[in-house]
Parts: sequence; C-alpha cells; structure tokens
Amino acid sequence: MAVKTQQLDTLINSVRSLEPLIREHADEAEQNRRLSQPVVAAFAEAGLFRMFVPHRLGGLEVAPLTLYRIVEEVARIDGSTGWVLMIGATTAAVGAYVSDKAAAEIFGTNPLGITGGALFPPGKAIVSEGGYLASGRWPYASGCQHCTWLFGLCNAFEGDEMRLTPEGDPEVRAVFVPVSQATILDTWEVSGLAGTGSHDFTLEQIFVPEEYSWRFGAGMKPQGQHYQGPLYQFPFLGLFPLAIAPVGLGIAQGAVDASLELAQAKRPAASTVLLRDQSLFQVRMAEAVALVRSARAWLYAATQRMWEATISREPATFEARADLLLAAANVTRSAAAAVDIVYTAAGGTANYRRSPLQRALRDVHAVTQHLATAPQQFENAGRMLLGQQPLLPMILL
Repeated sequence: MAVKTQQLDTLINSVRSLEPLIREHADEAEQNRRLSQPVVAAFAEAGLFRMFVPHRLGGLEVAPLTLYRIVEEVARIDGSTGWVLMIGATTAAVGAYVSDKAAAEIFGTNPLGITGGALFPPGKAIVSEGGYLASGRWPYASGCQHCTWLFGLCNAFEGDEMRLTPEGDPEVRAVFVPVSQATILDTWEVSGLAGTGSHDFTLEQIFVPEEYSWRFGAGMKPQGQHYQGPLYQFPFLGLFPLAIAPVGLGIAQGAVDASLELAQAKRPAASTVLLRDQSLFQVRMAEAVALVRSARAWLYAATQRMWEATISREPATFEARADLLLAAANVTRSAAAAVDIVYTAAGGTANYRRSPLQRALRDVHAVTQHLATAPQQFENAGRMLLGQQPLLPMILL
C-alpha cells in the first residue's frame, strides 16, 4: 500500500506555508535554546504533532513514511525545528501501550497537546496501591518546555527489591505524567541542535496510576480500542527511535541547497571565476548529492517494505529489522559526510555564524550522537545480518 498522496501533499503544503515562520524564528530558537512559541503553536494548529495519534482520538494516523518525509522537509528548513517535530510526533505512538482512559486523556482531550519524554537512564518506580511512586532524572527531553505530558522509563521496585519479569530480567516500566508534575532543569548548553530545548527533567515521588504506565520491553503490544490500526503494529523501532534519521537527511539536504545557492554568486579569493564554475566544487557537490540521495532511497525503500508487510499482517522478519536499522544508521553517517563536504567546499564563508552551513555542521553531528543511529548500530545490524541477537534488545521491539 503506497503512501496516501493527497494526505502527504496536504502536509507538505502545510510545512511550506510555515517555512517563512520557521526561518524567521530559527535564530531566536538557537539563542533561547528552545523552539519559539509561534512555531510550536503553528505546528500544533496544523496537526503536525498529531501525525501518529490515532483517528479515534482525532489524530492523523499517517503511515510511517509520511511522517519521515514531513520531518525531513521541516529539518531541511531548520534542524532543531525538525528534531522537535519528530519528538513530539513520534512520542504519540507510545499511547498505544497505556489504557484507553489514559490515551483518551493524554491525546484526546487537548487537540493542541504535545508529548515528549526520555528513555535512559531509567528512574525508579516503587509499587504503590493502584500504581507507582516514580522518581528519577532524565536528560535529552527535547521540547519538554512546551509539552503537556512527559514519559520516562523506570526500574520497578517492590519495597527495596527490584521486580523481575517472568524471564528473570529487571522489569522496566514507562510512566506518563502531566508536565506540571515534573521539574525541568536548565541544562541544555550545547553546540548542535541548540534550539531543541532538550533539558533534563526530574520526578520526585510522583504517583502514577497503573493505567498511565506499561511494562516496556519484549512482548509489549498495543492495548485497547484506540490503537488497533496497522500503524501501531509497525515495529516500535521504526515509529520512534529511527525517525531520527530523516532529521539528518533534512539537515543535509538544506546544506546542499544552501551551497548551491552560495555557488551562484560567490567568487572565491584569488579566483577569477564563480564557485559554481570550479571543477573541484562541482565534483564535491556531486559527491554530497549522491550521499544524500542514495541514503534517502535506501531508508525510504526499507521503511516502505516494512509498512507493506505490516499492512499484509506479515511479521517483521529479523532481516527486515536489520535492513531498516542499517539504513537509518547509514543515513546519519552519510548526512554528516555530505554536510562536511559542502561546508569545506564553500570555503571561509561557511565559518560565519550567519551561514546556514555553520549551523548545519553542528546540527548534523549532534544527530550522529544519538544512540538509535550512532556508529555502534552498525555492530548491531551486522550481528543481525549474521543471525545473532543485537546488543541493544530494544531493536527487536
């Protein structure tokens, strides 16, 4: 089943209509270390944060590849904005694992609500009557200052004893809380993706009802009536962590576009011809474009194959998961290489803060640092290609 063209076109047009607003506030977001409120509000009004919210709760419930393409389009304009959209949109998918009551409150009562959260390191959830007392500190909670709900992972405890799963492993629970119950710490002092507001947040003995939590790990499946569409049967790997890859693609494409524009007018020092007419620049641009386009083609093809298998109710094979993981890891490495190429080829102009290439360089290398698509995922993908279990079990979710 192909991506719904009309829905995709509508969303692409929404993004393009918001492009002037995104560009207008990009510097402000960088300086304030958080997305500007007019951009957040415009995205919420356009429903972009609700791409993975089910139809039954008023969401768009788009195919994974549709979200990937929209995230790339936004990241092409500004990397931080694309990252925050990706987090807000993809975390909606975790509503599939809470109760109907919780999902309806978190995603159905406020059409402008936004979710976020962080996975590691896990906090502590002590069993209490009807739920858990959750405490912990989670870094990299992108967009937390404009979220309405946050979630984090916790190790479950009964008294002082860590609770184990039937398989004998420590039980990990995810907990959802209103942002008003969290304390956000001003920690986001970084070079890349500076506008994402990825601060730490803490919980201190916050009671979380059982229905607002779920056991995170092998065997977790969508619950209740709201999340029964094929989107929520798609491997969790592709819905949440690997959606990072299109951010890298967008940043790289934006850098290529900026380089091509610069080359039309720049005459390098000690040169009699424009940058666009220099053979070395032409070669380097071709290399960068090849990296971006080939990485995009592989990622989108792997995602679409997995989606078609999901629609057909076929299980996600070990090989297909390995292919998707490797395609996403390849995207971040290829995107960073492409930005490095065009940044260097642009010459000294790229070093100024006013240059979009300077921000692209910082942003794309921040993307490469995320665990989901970091270099160690090549090892996990390689193990899977050889029929071995990955070192990061979350890949199999």
